[in-house]
Amino acid sequence: MDASDLRGRTILVTGANAGIGYWCVEQLAARGARVLLGCRSTERAQVAVDAVRAHVPDADLRVLPLDLGSLDSIARAAAAVDEKLDAVICNAGVKAANRDARTSDGLDLMMGTNFLGHFALLARLDAALTPDARVVAVGSLAHRFARLDPAQITAPWRGSSLRQYGRSKAALMAFAFELDRRWSSSSRSAVIAHPGYAVDPLTPDREGVLEVPRATRAFAAVTRGLVQGKDGGALPIVHAATAAEVTGGDYWGPGGWLEFRGAPVRVTASDAVRDPALGGALWAAAEVATGIA
Repeated sequence: MDASDLRGRTILVTGANAGIGYWCVEQLAARGARVLLGCRSTERAQVAVDAVRAHVPDADLRVLPLDLGSLDSIARAAAAVDEKLDAVICNAGVKAANRDARTSDGLDLMMGTNFLGHFALLARLDAALTPDARVVAVGSLAHRFARLDPAQITAPWRGSSLRQYGRSKAALMAFAFELDRRWSSSSRSAVIAHPGYAVDPLTPDREGVLEVPRATRAFAAVTRGLVQGKDGGALPIVHAATAAEVTGGDYWGPGGWLEFRGAPVRVTASDAVRDPALGGALWAAAEVATGIA
């Protein structure tokens, strides 16, 4: 793929109506890609479409109703994809939840949405992927502090919501590394990227999507040397999805201090999420949890 001209390419972005996902859509559309917005709320997705078209008037966009917390919704969404996908950006995710929060299928909300939902989606989309398709899993710096036990991915969790979020992102990353290994004999690839430390107050306003009070934006400006807006956070992810230099099994993130901000560079994931034994066990556990082999 050539990041400078994506005309003729079709890319699905999950969680596309806000945050990092929105900016992935706008940046991809500006380069000519056809973008499918996989969103739980079609109303919020349409607001995002309108916001993108206010800045990219000829944007080629389609809303795909998709709730990653519902295996039925995932199956319907995959069946509704009637075109070939050159890339899928697995961005949607629950960032905070109560310990008893569940998906519609009774799975832990964060693990069920952030990891298992994407596992099920990609399994359902296999026939829609082009021979050289690229999957991008949106990871997190929080994965470094996570401890994963595949046998416990559907078990009740203890500790903070942030800790469970880190586990769910680590699981998604480990799955992507395993997916790339399983695709090693094909031209398809799976890569991982993270947005660094991206915050709303440093993000440009988009009507209906994000509107930050002027005073809040001014106060946050002093942090710009350390962190970045979500438009900047989308850059490593878009790069991972489109750049010719990206290869399967790569991990991309911002190149600045602590990987909080900066231009996209290859970075290093934890040994745990790269472990083939963990990846294989996690895959098997996901098949049981989702009922999809």
